Formats: sequence, structure tokens, C-alpha cells
Amino acid sequence: MNQQTRKRLGAFYTPPELVNAIVREAVFDGALSVLDPACGDGRFLRATGLNEQVGVDLDAATSFIHDDALAREWGDTQFDVVVGNPPFLNQLASSTTRGGRSRFGGGPYADAAAEFLMLAMRLCRPGGRVGLVLPQSLLSTRDTASIREAVDSMAALRWMWWSNTRMFDANVRVWAGVWEVGGQQNGVRRAYGPDFSELPTTPRPATWSGLLTDAAPAPHAGPVLGDIATFSVDFREQYYGLIGAVGDNVDGPPLVTSGLIEPGRCLWGERPVRFAKQRYAAPRVAVDRLSPRLQRWAAARLVPKLLIANQTRVIEAVHDPHGEWLPSVPVITAVSDDCETVLRVLNNRAANEWVHHQAAGSGLGAGTVRLSPTLLAGIPLR
Repeated sequence: MNQQTRKRLGAFYTPPELVNAIVREAVFDGALSVLDPACGDGRFLRATGLNEQVGVDLDAATSFIHDDALAREWGDTQFDVVVGNPPFLNQLASSTTRGGRSRFGGGPYADAAAEFLMLAMRLCRPGGRVGLVLPQSLLSTRDTASIREAVDSMAALRWMWWSNTRMFDANVRVWAGVWEVGGQQNGVRRAYGPDFSELPTTPRPATWSGLLTDAAPAPHAGPVLGDIATFSVDFREQYYGLIGAVGDNVDGPPLVTSGLIEPGRCLWGERPVRFAKQRYAAPRVAVDRLSPRLQRWAAARLVPKLLIANQTRVIEAVHDPHGEWLPSVPVITAVSDDCETVLRVLNNRAANEWVHHQAAGSGLGAGTVRLSPTLLAGIPLR
């Protein structure tokens, strides 16, 4: 199977050490039957050692059942154990999108792996166990929120593992969970990294992303940043509307990308950037080249504000006190009558701990988070 086909099918095979770790947690005394709904070469099934093994895979060359487990009619069939590494199919990519909402409850941009998790819960008998490898994005993305809620109502998470290093060829950070269907939620045992180092058992946090952090923030019911600031982010219209108006040798406001933002500092003119597949040393925007609609947008952005990088290990925000810069997608803009207070809160360690607890795993690794206006507006004022 070539690399392009593997990417389209999400067929990246699981290293034996990860297979064995999940199987150890998922197989229990008295278990007889096991399903892998995206079985590949069957390595999860073989590792269980159970007598009744059912595998399903889209690959026509499979020695198991050739079918799409998500579309298959399962009737009232259930299994003692459901394990596997389902395909991660990004719904933003034209080659892997399902073209709409998930029929398992997720939004239109929910990764297909979330559908497999929901299917596994439905096909596992009460008292049985589900153990799957999943993308870390599933821990916090908006379009998988309904699936996370449904899983919480159906099963108790017993064990989880994650790593900030790549475990196989897929360019995605992963985690693994083992749930007991119908179980009562208690503490969650955890392991980390390629050597599966044991971490302290943690009480089940309020958010799934909190599983990647060691300390839960205290409950907060007081004022939040959204009470004193308005956060917003631009989208495709602004990105594509700027093309043709950006250049190193044009008159207009500087264009600031996420890569130019550091805590309290803007590196425009000091660090080259790429915009729309072009490299610039110090890009500016010729506002008079923009459409009338985009000119109104630019006027609304050329005000005193904060600019915030959208994906980061620590919150990176810079003050634009004179309203001189235009943000490039996906930079987040914060407007406030008290920008200094907003900046002080964003630079506080407590704010970083709060966003990591709420959105850990949403970035490219366990140590990064993808920020959003809603997430930033919810940061407690301390």
C-alpha cells in the first residue's frame, strides 16, 4: 500500500509495544470475544489471545471481513472487548471528508476516529472494555464534544496513555484510552511516552483535555476576560481577500502573522514570514487595493488592541497601543478599554494552566494548545 493510499484510508500501523499496552488493559478475566472495527493486519486481535476474533477492514486484501464498519449493519451483536487503532480521517481534507455531520453524533469536522469510538461503545457489552488509539485533537475539539459527552454517559475511563513524540508514521499526536462500559467512574490510571512510564492516578477531570495535565484549576464562578475584552478571529474571506494587496514594498500597515508574536513582543521586520505561499521580509498591506468590504474590515482592525498567536505552548500576546497592525489569519484580536489588564492576565501562569486544562491536545502536541476567542474569553480574571 503506497503512502497516498495509506493517508486516504488512515492506514498507519500500530507499534507492538502500544498494541500490547492497550490489550493488557482491555482484556479481562472471562472475556471471550473481541472486535477490531478497523483491523488492518489483525495485530490487535492476535495480541488479545481470545478465541472469538472478529476483524473488519476496508482493504480488499484483508484476511478478515472486507467491509466499512461504520456503515455495516451490526444488529444486536455485541462483544466483550473492542480494540484497535481506527483511521484518523481529517474532515477538512477533500480526500478524506465524509461531507457532513457524523451519523454517530459528531459535528461536520469531527475526525472519523470519533465515530469509531462511538461505534465501539455501542458494540461492547455492559461490563466489557473498549481500548482505542485516538488523535489528541479528540480530547478538546468542538465537533467531538457531543461524542465525548455520550461516551461519558456510557462508560468509565479506567486507563489512558499519551505521548508527545510520534509513535508511528502518521503525522499526528495520539493518545489511547481504555473504558469499562457501564462502569462507575473513579480515578484514571495514566501512562506517558514511548516507554509507558506510569503517572499518578488522577481523579476524572471535568474535561477530557484535563487528562493531559497534572493539576486541575480550582472551580471559578467569578469575572472572566470576556467581561472586559472582546476576542475575535478572521477566516477565509480575510485571508484570501488580502492576496494581491500584500508586499514588502507597498505603503500600508504591517501584516502580523502568528509566527511574529512572542509574549509582549512583535518581531515584524526582524523575522521573515510566509503568507499565501510567498515569503516576505516585512510585509505590509496596501489597503487601497482591498475590496470595499475588506477596507471596512481593515478599518475595524486598525484600532488599539492585542494580537494573540493561535497555537502555542504559552499564551503569546502583544500590545498594539496605536492600532498600527493588521492581523493575518488565524491571529486572534482582543479589543478592550483596558488592554494592559488583559495583557497582564494573559501573561499570568494561572491563565496558561487554565487554557491547557481546557484545551490540552488541541494543538500539534500535548504541550501545545489551539486558542480560540471563546477559550480566551473564559479565562478567569485573577
